[in-house]
Amino acid sequence: MAVEFRCQDVGVACRNVARAETPDELVAAVAAHAKAKHGVELNQTLIDYAVTKVRPAGD
Repeated sequence: MAVEFRCQDVGVACRNVARAETPDELVAAVAAHAKAKHGVELNQTLIDYAVTKVRPAGD
């Protein structure tokens, strides 16, 4: 089942929605987006928090 993450779900004023087939792929996509668009290098605390906001794609 595909999963997704929305920046706005963690309080970031961004309309990006990252989608992937697995949670590991999603974390990689979110980390790349965070660095490229927000200048943020995700540490383990930020990753752990972001994972709590992952949802099935399309919800």
